[in-house]
Amino acid sequence: MVIEGDKFNIQKHRAMQKFEFALSKDEVDKALVGFLKKFNNKKFYYTSSSCAGRIILLHDLGCKKYSYFVARWHKKVKVEEVLDNIIKFCDGKDRSKGILLFRQEPIIMHIVAYDLEHAKGILEISVKNGLKHSGIIALSNERCIVEINGNERMSVPLVYDNKLLIEKKDMPQYLSSIIDIANKNFEKNEKRREKFSEEILKI
Repeated sequence: MVIEGDKFNIQKHRAMQKFEFALSKDEVDKALVGFLKKFNNKKFYYTSSSCAGRIILLHDLGCKKYSYFVARWHKKVKVEEVLDNIIKFCDGKDRSKGILLFRQEPIIMHIVAYDLEHAKGILEISVKNGLKHSGIIALSNERCIVEINGNERMSVPLVYDNKLLIEKKDMPQYLSSIIDIANKNFEKNEKRREKFSEEILKI
């Protein structure tokens, strides 16, 4: 499966325009900016979306369209900053609906390849570097997309329908435990991402 050369280049040009606009708005994950600039110079590839990994508080209303971030960090977090955001959420107008989730998410990146062989090359490097949840998610004469997806992740409900699922007095200690796990996962993800980035720039 090969994307027609002109079509691929047109798609890449449009994607790079969006990338430059996102850069100008400071909307690109800072941990990935240097890598993305280098990788997107390659002839047979370009990235369409990416996140290096993050820790978030998500208000889940059962539908992606209406769910939103209460807070998000592209770094390791401290108990105090997470707890402050939980308290603000519980005092807010939306507290009576849905679930408040504490999540740690790994790298996710979408790479468009010129053809199946180039896509396979990306996938092999991903798996070799421990990103075993990666895969080819689209294959047609329009697009050949590889999703790079990390392993380390967690999702913990903290509030459900305006009720803390942990006693208030126990929340700091509980948060300390889950944040310790999340931060360790974040470090592991960073190491995998850095190793993957080094290898993929060699192709």
